[in-house]
Amino acid sequence: MKSIRTRIALSYIIMILCLWVIVGTVSISYVRTAIFQYSADSMHFLLEEKITVLNTAFSGIEQNVSRLNNFIASRNKHYDEKFYEELFEKSVLAFDDQKFVKTIYFCPNPNETDSSKCLYLLNTVNGSANHFRFTTDKDGDYINLTFDIAKRGKDSREHIPWFYAAEENKIPMWIGTYPGINAEDFAPMISYLSPVFSDGKFCGVVGVEITLLSLRSEIDSLDYGNSSGILVNPKGDFIYHKDFPSGLSSEEFCTDKDLSHLTKFLSAKYADSKTTYEYEWKDGMQVLILGMLKNGMLLALSVPKEQLISLQHQMFLQLAILFIVSLTIAISVIGIVTNKIVKPIEIINQSAHYIAHGELNTKIPVYSKDEFGMLASSIRKIEVELSEYIGHIRDMAYKDFMTGCRNKAAYLKHQSAIEMKIDEGMANFTVYVCDVNGLKHLNDTLGHEMGDALIKGAASALKIAFDEKTVFRTGGDEFVVVIEDEKEDVEAKIAAFNKAVADFNEENEFDFTLAVSIGAATFKNGIDKDFKSVAERADKAMYADKEEFYKQHEDLRRK
Repeated sequence: MKSIRTRIALSYIIMILCLWVIVGTVSISYVRTAIFQYSADSMHFLLEEKITVLNTAFSGIEQNVSRLNNFIASRNKHYDEKFYEELFEKSVLAFDDQKFVKTIYFCPNPNETDSSKCLYLLNTVNGSANHFRFTTDKDGDYINLTFDIAKRGKDSREHIPWFYAAEENKIPMWIGTYPGINAEDFAPMISYLSPVFSDGKFCGVVGVEITLLSLRSEIDSLDYGNSSGILVNPKGDFIYHKDFPSGLSSEEFCTDKDLSHLTKFLSAKYADSKTTYEYEWKDGMQVLILGMLKNGMLLALSVPKEQLISLQHQMFLQLAILFIVSLTIAISVIGIVTNKIVKPIEIINQSAHYIAHGELNTKIPVYSKDEFGMLASSIRKIEVELSEYIGHIRDMAYKDFMTGCRNKAAYLKHQSAIEMKIDEGMANFTVYVCDVNGLKHLNDTLGHEMGDALIKGAASALKIAFDEKTVFRTGGDEFVVVIEDEKEDVEAKIAAFNKAVADFNEENEFDFTLAVSIGAATFKNGIDKDFKSVAERADKAMYADKEEFYKQHEDLRRK
């Protein structure tokens, strides 16, 4: 009889252990899937925001180089001293706010033009406005006579291949990386250049250079814990990585057993797929996601896999403890506990399933003090930690940390949501566009810290006059407010905002006065077809308000 009881007890124990292992395995699988999915989404949000920043800067460079090209072509190959003076003024004006631009240059073709002198402007304080200067010859002439293509001789193609590449391609192009063409600056560069043609003849090359030094801070700001930002050129070479600040060619990967695992992913084939890839590096696994920049380069974010599964490790430890507890209890009270196990297992298993599919508000109605209550408590804790972790990542992706407002990524997402309402005939909104007046003058006279104080003041006034959730910072000193209310009193809101600005000026004893231009436009059903048309009308109203301001404050107008 004793032997039979023992076998029955062992059977119950084995059954309990099997059920426990099934529940634990399913729960671990679901939660691990959820962790990796949310981590992948968060990495994609950060990478997409940084690509937007860089592509916006690159687009601005392309547009300004095109303007300079048109100006040069209009002079019909006649490049005298006055031409170079005008080109200098237009170049500095065009790239006044382009923080990445290090040099601006124009190299005429000595075979087709009346000059072989090259204009070469160097930004002496990279990333700041109005610090472009001419490189000079020994006599101080602003035209750089030391860089004369006509004097390069037969080996000019070796020294300046970009000049002839522009002539042969006949279209604007990004090139990189190479040592800077300025003799005093050999930092690695990437360049955007545009061939100049007049009457079908190649007249020269106009372009700008960007040092990789100026891009490093942007790449390093891809902060996802112990992550690494990587910039890769179209050939698959490392342009920048915090562990390889000077870059690394693809040929060198084969000599590094760690990097050789990464090589196959560094191509356009794997970019912009929103898919993560795993590779081994430094005796550990890394998770990689890639995006394509408009200049043909790849931007990648690499995160240690161990970092992404830290919550999973906590769960493993807790489940191990619970395993010991449950086994002990099962042996001592096997007959009573058996009837109390099935239902909690079903509840916890179903709750874990819901949590794994993103329903993080799932209630787990198991509050007993036994092992299953502890398991439910552990899953609740994981649920809370996941919610906090995901909320933190979403805040990072959609918050402007200087002003506390929502950032441009949040604005674009909100704009897409409104576009859907327009398509469904359910849209009703008003757009306010705001811009700080006299910011450039203040930056130049009192410094950028005072300029930041203006921007923060404008943000504070907007959050007082409007719901904070509706305020977006879309640029340096540019803000947009989107109110979805069919009874919106535009004039009252603008008056409230102006009062908030006036209160700010009274409460802060600064050496400057905050002035913000504001314009508004309301969606007109049947007339406006999209969000952009409403925003453009609000923008025009803002610029009209700004013009009225500068009529009264000419000394603050941007020069």
